[in-house]
Formats: sequence, structure tokens, C-alpha cells
Amino acid sequence: MLRPSLRPLGLLSAVLAVTPLTAQTYDPPKGVVAVDGQPAASEQAAPGEITEQRVREVLGYLCSDEMAGRDTPSPAQDTAALWLASNFAKAGLRPLGGPGGDWFHHYTMPGVLVKGDAATLTVGGDMALIPGRDFRVWSAGRAFQADDVVVVPAAEEPPPGDDRAQRRAMAARSARVFTVPEASVLWQAAAGDAVRFAGRRGGGAPVVLLREESVAPLQLPAGTTASLAVPEPVAVEAPLRNVVAFLPGSDLADEYVLVTAHYDHVGVRPGDSGDVIYNGADDNATGTTAVLTLAEHFVAQPLPTRRSLLFVCFSAEEKGLRGSRAFVEAAPVPMESIATVINLEMLGRPEAGKSAYAWVTGAERSDFAAIAGSALARADVELTEFPMARQLFFASDNAAFAQAGVVAHSISAGTLHEDYHQPGDEFEKIDTAHMTQVIRGLAEVVTEFANRDERPEWTEDGKPGERRGR
Repeated sequence: MLRPSLRPLGLLSAVLAVTPLTAQTYDPPKGVVAVDGQPAASEQAAPGEITEQRVREVLGYLCSDEMAGRDTPSPAQDTAALWLASNFAKAGLRPLGGPGGDWFHHYTMPGVLVKGDAATLTVGGDMALIPGRDFRVWSAGRAFQADDVVVVPAAEEPPPGDDRAQRRAMAARSARVFTVPEASVLWQAAAGDAVRFAGRRGGGAPVVLLREESVAPLQLPAGTTASLAVPEPVAVEAPLRNVVAFLPGSDLADEYVLVTAHYDHVGVRPGDSGDVIYNGADDNATGTTAVLTLAEHFVAQPLPTRRSLLFVCFSAEEKGLRGSRAFVEAAPVPMESIATVINLEMLGRPEAGKSAYAWVTGAERSDFAAIAGSALARADVELTEFPMARQLFFASDNAAFAQAGVVAHSISAGTLHEDYHQPGDEFEKIDTAHMTQVIRGLAEVVTEFANRDERPEWTEDGKPGERRGR
């Protein structure tokens, strides 16, 4: 989920700082069995039953260290997309294009190709390090060259005056280097040429990774200087994809209820702490888990819903809602045929002492919340209010649909906690019992919207005007 105003995550220092980082390992949660490098779904208690075990399996895989934070774009996100598609297929859903069709909705996003092997790094005046083997370019927003960059060891505490505002101000004209062990997920992720998102901070100086095993024997003295040159990144269009699964309805099959969530997060980020993986367990492996388990639930039912169901997992939500906007701009079904969109965000971290509740963004804009609330109550899930619910209406993937006229809201079931967009958003902090109960309530919500005669409607002043951005 995007906050109405986002704070920056990665910050560069005023000098070429060498910061040690630890390697990350993947320990699959109980019940997940690896098959060809990917976990296989376990047997459920009954076909389509929403169980806490299945929730833990899906969630545990999506937010594991192996998924490296599912950044857009990244090889790990590609793996997640393929895994979701294979599980939709295994459950018995269809690609929207029919047998042999594609499980993906394809689009592109502006990016930059970082030519890491063309960079040069020399330390101590004459020790030329080999790109790819000794160092790798993690990010490069613009061409950079400096001959007197100071290499300093990492301090336990930031130097005096090195506050966040100062580091942001220095980011555009300085570089930062981190030492990482060869086994680190960062080192692996920086291999070869890499496509990065061309974001707002795209003009910043580079971030470079030094392989710990290469530089440790050098025993660089304090005050060592380095010469660093990084070529201008190449502008490219990065190919991306949303994952789409289809379940046909009955007498209203030409209308659709969309059940959606974003499966991306913010990836891995060099930083001063040991944990560099932003696992995105709550944001939004929980929502993605709900989409998949709901799909498995509905495909196993003896009778179809009246309206057809589309289960959609969006990429690039964390990059400005790009995946959902691309879907709306080139929708695979007529926009007027979409009855409503049930978007799922951050379902796993309830307030202390509370459970089995949910809230709807922008509830005052339509009758969606009233309909959803009655359905949730059938599963003993309470619909509550949340202080920021009004502001967050435009902060997730429901926004593009709402701006196109479709009644679309996000349902959440927790808080904007202290681990939001931090490495601490991990599997162990998710209340999976609460989350499982909420997903059972969401099954009632989907059933209600898919089977009722009327579509939800905007209130008199609730329909948003068309606009771009947030």
C-alpha cells in the first residue's frame, strides 16, 4: 500500500562509505515442500476450504527471503508471477484467453539498464578492481566520475549532523559503497546488467557493492581514496506483467467481479543494518495470499457464482500503481462489464488485542462498505472504521478503476504499523489466525457481489473525477 505521502527508503551518504552487510538465507515455513526449487501446495482439509495451514504456506513462500522483496522489476518478482500462475492452473482456474492462453496481462514501464561491467573502480591509486568479480553497480541514476572519493569504514553510529535531511541533500552528488559477502542476496541481485525502475530519484549518484572476499585482504588504511566511473544508464522499456486467472460465472457470466491485490514490494536495499531484504509480508503478501486462497476456494465450489470472477495480482503498485493503471488502460475485458473491484491490502497485522475485523477505504463514497459489512458478519468478521481510510482510497490499486467509473475499494484488516516499508515486515509478525478468519469473511463478500442482482453504486458525491497520479 502507498501512503498518501511516502518517505524515501534508500539514502546515500556524502562519502564513499564501506558498510558490511550480512547474507540472507531462506528457511521455508512448516508445510512448504520444495519441488524444482519452488514450494508445492499441500493437501487441504477439504477441496476449497480456507485453512490457516494453506494461508501460512502461501504467505510464507511469497514473503520468504528467497523472494528478495519482489521488487518491480526483478528476477524474484518474475519467479513469484510464475508461481502464482502455476498455482492458479493447479487449482483449476483458466487463463483469460482460454485453453493455451496467457496467464499474464503484459505492459511496460520506463526503466534504465545499468551497464555494471563498464564501470571502473580503483582504490589506493593503483589497485584496479574487476567489475563483476570484485565490485558490482547496484544502482546508477546518471553518469558519475570522481577521482578523490574517500573510502571510510562503516561507523556504528552516523557521524554528527548526518541526519536524514542532510543525507537526502547529498544524494545527488555523492556515492556510497557497501561491502557484501558473495553469498549476500544483494551481491546475487546485482549480477550482470540490471534493469531498474526509472524513478524520481533517477538522477542520483551510484550505489556500488564491493565483494567482501575481494577487498578484505587489501586491509585498506583509513583515508584511502578511490576513483569511480560509472557510465550513463541506458533508457529502456522494462517488460512487466500482472497475473490474471479466470473463473466463469453462470447467468451473469458477461459481468465480472475482480478480486485483486499487488504482489510486488520494494525489494532489497543496501543499508546500515544487517537485514537488507524488505520482505513485504503484510504489504502485500497477505493480500496476494488472500487472492490465491479465494481463487482455490471458489473453483472448488459445486456451483459457479452468477458473475464471472477475475483474480488479478498486480505488479508495480509500489512504483506508483503502475500495474493497475496499465490494466485499466488496456483492460482484457470491457470496463463497463466490471461490476466491482475488491482490492485487498495488508490483512495480517491487527491492532493489539483485536482480531477478526476489517475496514474499507473511502467507505463514504458508495454502498460497497455496507454490502461488504453484512457479508463479513456472516463469517463473524466485524467491519470497523480506520482513521486514515478516507485518505487511503487513492493509495492502492482500486484507484485506477474508481477513476474509470467502476465502484472499487480496498479492504484492509490491520494497521499502518512501524514495519511499513521496512525490513521488519516479516512472516513471523503476521497473525495468520486473524488473517485466515478475514479471508473466510472475504469469501462471503465475493459471493455477495458476484450473486446479487444489483451492482454497487456511488453515493451522490462519491464518484471520483478522472485524474492521474495520487
